[in-house]
Formats: sequence, structure tokens, C-alpha cells
Amino acid sequence: MSFPGPNPYAPPQAPVPHAPRGLASSPGACPQCQSTDVHRPTFTWWGGLLGPKLFNHTICRGCGLGFNWKTGKSNATAIGIYFGVAIAIAVVFVILRASM
Repeated sequence: MSFPGPNPYAPPQAPVPHAPRGLASSPGACPQCQSTDVHRPTFTWWGGLLGPKLFNHTICRGCGLGFNWKTGKSNATAIGIYFGVAIAIAVVFVILRASM
């Protein structure tokens, strides 16, 4: 038996608005998959306790993308600079300690 027109038992087909790739639809939404199921870590291997707070780092539970909660952009550059400065300070400390 076929129904005239659309299937009455099918879920409604409304267009889903999506933000352009790379821009979050709202603060805290994942820019890659637009999921709002995100969490803000309190500790990371690259930033300890301070790094995630400094960069508003957020991780999407849907796709695993790490991004800035406020801007929706990647924190990769900021993490690299933060990590590089921390290593440089550690190297200077070790050199100064060894020279004493």
C-alpha cells in the first residue's frame, strides 16, 4: 500500500541551520560539528592547570576537536607558543642551575 504524498510516519524534514565551517553557531558550540556537548578541561598535558583557563580551551565530546570557547577558533598556535615559552624557561633555569 502506498500513500499519496509524503510518508505520514516519517519524522518532519526541516532544514537544519549550520554555521559556516570554522565558525561556531554560538559560543561554546563546536565549530566542526556544531555540537553543544563540550567540556572545559581543568588540566591538560600541555598547559597544566593554567593553560586551559588562559585560552578558554574547550573540547568537543562529539568529534574531539579542541578550540577556544569564546571565538570558536583553534588554540593550536597559542598552545604552541605557551609550550615553547615553558620549555625555554625550563632550559634557562637548568643552564643557570648548572652554572652555579
